[in-house]
Amino acid sequence: MRMMRRLGVVVALLCPTPALATEAGLDVGRIVDNATLHHNNESVDSTGTPWIRLNLRLDDWSAPDDDTKRGPDQLTWYETYDRIVDDYLTRGIQVYALINDEAVYSTQPYGSDAWIADYVQNAVKIVDHFKNRIRVYEIINEPNDWAGGSTSRFSPRAYAKILQDTYLAVKHDAGHIDDRCWQVQLVSGPLFSFDDNSSAEYLQQAYSIGKSQLAWDYTHAETGSYPLDGIGYHMYVAQGLDSSSADVRTQMLASLGAMWNVVTSYEGTGTGKRIWVSEYGWEAGVVGDAVQAERMQAGFSAMNEFGKVALALYFNFQDFPGASYGVFDAANQPRPSATTMKSLAPPTRRARIVGINMPALAPGALGDATIILENRGTTTWTDEFRLASAPGCPEAATANAIAWEPTAGYSNGILDARVLMPHAVGPGETIEIHVPVRAPAEPGEYAFAARMVHEGVEWFGPTVSAVVTVAAGNGSGDGSGSGSDDGDHTASGGGCSTGHGSSVWLVVAL
Repeated sequence: MRMMRRLGVVVALLCPTPALATEAGLDVGRIVDNATLHHNNESVDSTGTPWIRLNLRLDDWSAPDDDTKRGPDQLTWYETYDRIVDDYLTRGIQVYALINDEAVYSTQPYGSDAWIADYVQNAVKIVDHFKNRIRVYEIINEPNDWAGGSTSRFSPRAYAKILQDTYLAVKHDAGHIDDRCWQVQLVSGPLFSFDDNSSAEYLQQAYSIGKSQLAWDYTHAETGSYPLDGIGYHMYVAQGLDSSSADVRTQMLASLGAMWNVVTSYEGTGTGKRIWVSEYGWEAGVVGDAVQAERMQAGFSAMNEFGKVALALYFNFQDFPGASYGVFDAANQPRPSATTMKSLAPPTRRARIVGINMPALAPGALGDATIILENRGTTTWTDEFRLASAPGCPEAATANAIAWEPTAGYSNGILDARVLMPHAVGPGETIEIHVPVRAPAEPGEYAFAARMVHEGVEWFGPTVSAVVTVAAGNGSGDGSGSGSDDGDHTASGGGCSTGHGSSVWLVVAL
């Protein structure tokens, strides 16, 4: 978040179309600095946030695939962010990833076509590495920010080309258009806005230039979409003590309405695309702790009322030098806003991995894999909820590779098996699930992968991934949890299996 000069733009509000619930989340700030991790995962988890926004910046590495081991933990760039991402996913927290200009070190003129080519190359590497676990990516942060100068740091033309070239490279080129795992959601870089300045004019210019000067129409013809699956947005309104929670609502609804007018003028009023608000916040040092919490609630309520906001990420987790936006202060102490965060639209379906125990088996032997999960959603896991053998990306982070033989459930194959819940599991409860697994005849290590599914609705929670060792003798093994957590938001891809004899995959796309 940075300040930008005020531009007078007045756009009429459109009548709202049917509303969809907004999900809540938290920007966790700069987690990696000088190759050192500072992600405070326990404190973030204590807020109950179901989403975090993660800036995938290069930091001390030269490129995403730089294999130099750096920092106190001696990790590569991929290893560093794998550790962060997998930890959040295991907790049942979804990751909304930002691929900013900090994800490329280019010697080309900033914002030029050559610079954009370097950026796109790194963006493809990042998505390729994380696409089985992170399914939503934001392309460039605040392109309309003036950054202390007299013009935006990216022209609308450069912004439109970044969106276009990244979209085609990720979702269309090199055969990606036929690979469902590559069909992640790419959200346009969030535009910075504040009181009486919606920044809708900048978005309108990007659409116009993209269609008249670039290949946005070609992109639409090839992929079925202009090069943005959602519209990124930042709102910093009613920042002073002279404002009120009512002002928060008024300003947010006006700004969202102006942006939505632009979107629907190009996408049509029936578009399924949504606005993704990846920053909104207030400084406790300016308005006070209690007012910060009140305005968080007011802002979230306004976005939910608008009905076209997919996700609202509060900025941010913790204070940093010169800014007191955090729900935790600089001493890592929670403010009232941390408690408010817990009350903002908890997800219906959510799971956390508590424990995993894998058997070590002799060839052909039957053993017991044990998974302990916590229900972190608001819905009881009834007999419509099952632990399913994971089919791989995009429904799960990896694919199961060992046969299940459940007595309470069914198995039609390695990728089509279910274990039924032994009893209803209410919100906040944990459940120990036993999965009988049959070792193959050949010794080796076999991937065990499972994920919760609400039959006929969606997959949810982290992918439980572990290894079953098949060798002479037997004993106990171990495993770890990681993987994709696509959640239950209406804008994400998901899958479901119905019946015992066949699989039907449901993909909901923007």
